[in-house]
Amino acid sequence: MKSRWGVVLVGVLAVGLWTAAASGVEPAGMGGYGMDSGHGGFGMMLPLFVKGAGLTEAQQAQVKQIVANHRPQFQGLVSQLRAAHTQLADKLYAPGPVKAEDLAPLTQQITQLRGQLAQEGLQVALEVRGVLAPEQLAKAGQTRKRFNELRAEMRGLLGAGQ
Repeated sequence: MKSRWGVVLVGVLAVGLWTAAASGVEPAGMGGYGMDSGHGGFGMMLPLFVKGAGLTEAQQAQVKQIVANHRPQFQGLVSQLRAAHTQLADKLYAPGPVKAEDLAPLTQQITQLRGQLAQEGLQVALEVRGVLAPEQLAKAGQTRKRFNELRAEMRGLLGAGQ
């Protein structure tokens, strides 16, 4: 049961990360939950931090339902984003000259789709947040703080930013 709950929460996290899906790489599937994991970093990590907050079975069911409710919107937006990225790549790699103004409509469409994905991800995060009791939210906040500390430590170890 715990591993299944982990998959659900990672799926919710993927919802937030979809917003930065820009490279045109096809997202990987998320097990039996029918969700794709994106890449990049919108930073909506709340669902990941919720994992250790001690949700009850009823809360877990609510989170699963929230994810299910938003899945069709995400799938549609991600499909449109993939198509726009494919069109952009086709134009960039086609023979002959290409100018920025030739690509402007596609880049505007991509920007708009990313914005819609960000809004949808934010809505999911707010709905998931609404499921938490104050003490669970505080615990999720502590996990987030520790995660950020570890990320900063990793950057220091890897020499990032030099």
